[in-house]
Amino acid sequence: MRRVTIVGGGFSGLTAAYYLARGGADVTLVEKQSRLGGMVDTVATPQGLVETAASGIRNSGRLESLCRELGVPLVHTMKESKRRYLFRNGKPTQWPLGLGESFGFAGKLGAHLLTGSFRPKAGESVDAWGARVIGVTPTRKILNAVLQGVYAGDPASLSASLLFGKREKPPKPARAGLVAPPNGLAQLTATIVDKLHELGVEIRTGANGDGVFDGITVLATSARDCSALLKDRALETSKALASIDMVPLLRVTAFYASAENSWPGFGTLFPRDEGVRALGVLFNTNIFPNRGDGHSESWIYGGAQDRAILDLDDAALFEIMDRDRERLVGKRVEPIARYPQRWHVGLPHYDLHLEKLSPAKLPLPENVFLTGNYLRGIGLPMLLEQSHATAMSILARNGK
Repeated sequence: MRRVTIVGGGFSGLTAAYYLARGGADVTLVEKQSRLGGMVDTVATPQGLVETAASGIRNSGRLESLCRELGVPLVHTMKESKRRYLFRNGKPTQWPLGLGESFGFAGKLGAHLLTGSFRPKAGESVDAWGARVIGVTPTRKILNAVLQGVYAGDPASLSASLLFGKREKPPKPARAGLVAPPNGLAQLTATIVDKLHELGVEIRTGANGDGVFDGITVLATSARDCSALLKDRALETSKALASIDMVPLLRVTAFYASAENSWPGFGTLFPRDEGVRALGVLFNTNIFPNRGDGHSESWIYGGAQDRAILDLDDAALFEIMDRDRERLVGKRVEPIARYPQRWHVGLPHYDLHLEKLSPAKLPLPENVFLTGNYLRGIGLPMLLEQSHATAMSILARNGK
């Protein structure tokens, strides 16, 4: 079997390298940055752990199997995280609709379920699908607020088919829910890196893409970087990948005294018309144990509808965050410390253009494979499914 070169040392690249090396392939991993893990990282601060992107992973059978093989324990969310809030009329609530709105929501949804018209139509935006299936107010106050917290997209252009259409699901776990290693998500990526060294994988950080197409190549990068790598080998595919919109994300983790844990629960999402600029806030203290001695919150900003906020300096950003938090809790409190993380190239925009583009069907040169969150679904569980499927396909083709 020819050598397999994986370009990209994020979660996709690391897991693809693991499955290939475990299957007997001769693997080289190339990463242009000085560190591995991509957006996934956990920073140990004097106040507690800070996640730079995702706080946890939706559990799956694949993840459980991987962590069992690696010897990485998984911790489930605490009971304090069960409550989840949506912000309406100046306060968080677990259900933001009034009695009449709730009946309208249930009646409209039930009618579409009974008639089989629930499924999204091709080219239908989330705004249009939501208005048709559940009504305008439930779409604005619930659906759009929830989706912006996951996809950070613009509901007017988000593809309902990509988000709600039929797609393959990860294998079911023994216990569903959000999980994380005890020491944060970086414990998982660091353990994978250690295992790659044990398996003889050559890892090159701070490296360019020279020579990566000499054998079998897996491009586990962002669509933008993948486009640049394919420019001289598959021009039309390169142009198509370059057209994928990438939305920025900004996360600010702040630490307060324990008394500031005034809303026991997972967090709060903010509809766009409620006077709060944040997409949402996570109450880290209530989600996983060992996240600090005091109270930890992560405020999420950016996305397709607020790209400019990433250009603000820390002082301007923190002022916005303090105003948002004051609107949520009714008082302004200076945090003990806060740690911002800016991702100018964050997530692919799961918009109508991406639906029409169908990047998984784009033609590729022989022995070149793609894996990434612009292909089959967002989130670490879907990335894990992709990397596993890609590795198994390569091994099967080469008699491993």
